[in-house]
Amino acid sequence: MSGELLLGYSTVLTIGLTLMGAVATGADDGDLPGTFRIWATSCAHVPADIRRGRESLAKVIRQSEGREEGAPAFAWDIMIDAGDLSAHQKPPGDRDGMELIRQYRALTKHRREQIYNVPGNHDAPYYDHGPGSWFAKWGDPLGQHTEFSGVDPMRRPFPVEGSWERYRFEAGNILFLMLADRNDAPEPVGRGHSKDGKSGGYPAGAVTRETFEWWKKQVIDNQDKIIVTMHHHVLRDTTTASGFGEGNPTYHGSSGGPEGSSYLYYLIEKDDPDDFQFTKDAHVFEDFLDQFEKENGRGAIDFWVGGHTHVKGPDDDFGEKTITETKWGVTFLQAAALTVHHGGSHPLSRLVTLIDGSDEALVETYLHEKNYKKEPVGFYEPAARAIPLRHCFAAPPPIELLPPFPESARVFDEPYVNPETGTGTEHTSHQARPSLDLTGLWNSEDGGSFELETQVKSDTGNLISSKPALEADGEVDALLFDGSQRLWVGPVEMEDWTDLTVSIWIQTTHNDPGMRVVCKDHIGEPGCFMLHQPNPGVWLMQAWDDRAAKWQTATWRSDVPSDGQWHHLVGMVNSRTKKVTLLVDGEQKAEAPWTAETLDDSDETDLVVGADSGRKKFGQTFRGKLRDLRIVSRALNADEVRELTKGK
Repeated sequence: MSGELLLGYSTVLTIGLTLMGAVATGADDGDLPGTFRIWATSCAHVPADIRRGRESLAKVIRQSEGREEGAPAFAWDIMIDAGDLSAHQKPPGDRDGMELIRQYRALTKHRREQIYNVPGNHDAPYYDHGPGSWFAKWGDPLGQHTEFSGVDPMRRPFPVEGSWERYRFEAGNILFLMLADRNDAPEPVGRGHSKDGKSGGYPAGAVTRETFEWWKKQVIDNQDKIIVTMHHHVLRDTTTASGFGEGNPTYHGSSGGPEGSSYLYYLIEKDDPDDFQFTKDAHVFEDFLDQFEKENGRGAIDFWVGGHTHVKGPDDDFGEKTITETKWGVTFLQAAALTVHHGGSHPLSRLVTLIDGSDEALVETYLHEKNYKKEPVGFYEPAARAIPLRHCFAAPPPIELLPPFPESARVFDEPYVNPETGTGTEHTSHQARPSLDLTGLWNSEDGGSFELETQVKSDTGNLISSKPALEADGEVDALLFDGSQRLWVGPVEMEDWTDLTVSIWIQTTHNDPGMRVVCKDHIGEPGCFMLHQPNPGVWLMQAWDDRAAKWQTATWRSDVPSDGQWHHLVGMVNSRTKKVTLLVDGEQKAEAPWTAETLDDSDETDLVVGADSGRKKFGQTFRGKLRDLRIVSRALNADEVRELTKGK
């Protein structure tokens, strides 16, 4: 583990107790002449979070500037962001770019040009759409598309030299070398050609031979400077889960090169799609850094900052590596992730503080949500480190305060619309109140019925809060939901379940985005399972796979369940067949892979019908009729499903 473990904020460092106190309280830089703070972020995955009502970039910006209640402010001079601004399994579009810039407009004390970006694998287009085309327009490090990106090169506090793929800038005696991930390449290195329309993140990192040679020359020619390198990926065997085969399936998907999914794996030798050549597991950066240290007795650079692998909190040491490590005399920092909803994450970022004349830097970790070990939002003291520098820091002049955006930049303030579905995800929240536990009549061993209609009918004392109306439908009763109700069933422990079957009848004519039928999941945090319609005509059975660290999603696109007729929905998790399946009216409509041994019930969310499982408020409510909920801890066979379907 690199650096000195800081025992709280009283530890004496050469950068001084005054600096330590300022970092902890978010004091203004004006109080500390010669102080320079680098905010390192990654993996905002803006579309994934905004679709669920969370502003992954705007929120953390407001926190830093002291405009979020309960979040300690902190000062920063520049933000360096390691990419994955987008989130889709296919290339991003302009709607994603507009939402990105809309969230950057949360800035009030900083300008857009104080943010220096590199692209991640999810920011890449298909290669025939032009290398780096989306990022060059919206991330725009050179300020060539000011109208869209809001970056005016004349307003950069530290001017940029290079291209979108590789560029440099200097702040004081720090040289920043910013490298793009090249996921816009033929398979298996990248996403391929648009005619194939492949989905997937293609997570293994890649750069071209030209980029490596450029970086190497910059490093050799600037040994008199403090050098910081940023790429979306870290190097092999440096930080958490960055070893060969450690990324997939725990942290990353299998598209591309799964064995190298968590580090900079590919070197593109020839970039021409008609004569594309590449080297797997090239380790050219690693070899150079190793040889340099052996020959010179010191590191070639000071920091390598990456993201990509969404660590499971600041203490994640998968592969016996942590988020701050030293190798070849270089300090490696893992800065992922800002997202909550893309793959599941405990949002964090890193703050590197330097002071003029000091040969040490302070590296801290800021937690942006209260979802890690019940820790509060703010700096997580056990992860603070004092890092030696190869040279004493020479600070640049203070950055002049300017308006956050240039006048020529366009304002994007429209609500986000998912380019894949054409819909947004705005939801109304409703107050959750104490309610009667309805698990008492659950026949878990024989059929799995909860007898919900019977329990609602007998609730003459109105002990069931927010309950739906009961309506006779032929010879049976059905629960009628109007979009403001839910049925809180109660706690159902599933942590030891290897299999799951959820069965329910639905009747609706509504195509509202975000209608949950039944779930054990609360908006904002990965839960256990969901059977729902997130967007019109899109029906999902999702189960959280803790081994893959993501939702496994069986997706069926159809308007049939909203045709006003009764339809039977079944969602299943089967650990024997390693599948998550969705069946409608007795027929399998979709499936997804499953890698976990048991269901993940670690969040202990409650079972709810007609909305999410929120304890204080609930949303994503259902409109229509539901009846005959059944849940069992095994996967039904085809005959058993057909038998249930006869119950019309």
